[in-house]
Amino acid sequence: MENPPSTPFRALGINHLGLAPKDVAKARWFFGTVLKLPFFGEELVRSQHTNTIMYCSTSSGGRAPDPARLEILEGEPGTQGPITKYLEKKGSGIHHVAITVDNVAAAIAHCTAEGVRMIDAEPRPGAHQTSIAFVHPESTGGLLVELVQEK
Repeated sequence: MENPPSTPFRALGINHLGLAPKDVAKARWFFGTVLKLPFFGEELVRSQHTNTIMYCSTSSGGRAPDPARLEILEGEPGTQGPITKYLEKKGSGIHHVAITVDNVAAAIAHCTAEGVRMIDAEPRPGAHQTSIAFVHPESTGGLLVELVQEK
């Protein structure tokens, strides 16, 4: 089902799943070596004390239309960022689902107008040259959702 025409943005599909493993090295080995998924890059998001390690979810190497990605999340050593806290509280697992939108600022405004609680009231820089905003789990039935606009 498509968004209503009056919606000032479009949800374009799953961008990635954020994965918080207890053993990052083993997760990297599994996705990269065993499954041979193409590596998209690694980036430390200092403001969140989080290292992101991105893989394509298909062995096509990104040649498939808009392939969803798998983002391995690692807490920055020596910090108490959100991933470190998440692992301490909940253990390893799927941390969040990220949805690609064509206009993250419009998506934030629309969500707010609909009564959705946002973690980010304005777009902020995300990993891999994106603009992002997180929706509070209180408004999604307990799921952390990230809105992502590719640049």
